[in-house]
Amino acid sequence: MSAARLAAAAALLAWAAPASAAKPVLPPFPPPYRYGTVVLDGFSSRAGMKPVLFEHWRHRLLYTCRLCHVDVGFAMQAGATQISADTNRSRLHCGACHDGRARDGGKPLFAACAPADAGPGAPACARCHGREPDPEAYEAFARSLPQEPSGLVDWELAERTAFTKPADFVEGISLRPDRLGIDRDFSLSVGGTWLGQVAFSHRKHAAWSGCEGCHPEIFPSTSRGAREFRMKEVAAGDFCGACHGRVAFPIASCLRCHQTPR
Repeated sequence: MSAARLAAAAALLAWAAPASAAKPVLPPFPPPYRYGTVVLDGFSSRAGMKPVLFEHWRHRLLYTCRLCHVDVGFAMQAGATQISADTNRSRLHCGACHDGRARDGGKPLFAACAPADAGPGAPACARCHGREPDPEAYEAFARSLPQEPSGLVDWELAERTAFTKPADFVEGISLRPDRLGIDRDFSLSVGGTWLGQVAFSHRKHAAWSGCEGCHPEIFPSTSRGAREFRMKEVAAGDFCGACHGRVAFPIASCLRCHQTPR
């Protein structure tokens, strides 16, 4: 089923729900090759350069979400990180990994920014600045990976079956804290809808985001029942919607969440 058909089906199900049920408007999502794509333009246009196109799918195969959004410090809000050529050259932000040095397997990662004396428009800049989404590159990448009905990569299944565990540590950037051993599933009761309860798995989420990726910034309280979660808030990008609908699978995939915990 195509992404457009999946979104249309979810909208139809929401419309057909009983009159007493909540009917959130499920946000549309772009085609798979553009899903999770972010345009970075905090300073580029002001410096006379084209913005940077960041594609999550190129990085999720290699790194956990926690590594980039906690250790390296990329904010979840657009425009909040203030990435610049100077921070990259100082081994911050993109430069934490893209510093021209050898990494896992001895493969060097290109430096994020050209030397300051190279000036705007240096050949190396075109590696990131001004790139356009590439449907063929995505299709070639995703062809061998498990996919959801929407055409998006099923990253949870891919981690278990298709590639090695993503890196969760960068030398000189990351610390090695003790990881909490919370791996249980639990349910969230649902009211005002014909859909069943929500099953939440700490194990599945912690594998990518750790505890720090969600608490306390996205979910301030860890006490069950301390907060009600409404679909209109999730659809607006709060709580689960901070990731789902932007990078993780979209909230239109209703039955990925509304199920009985195992």
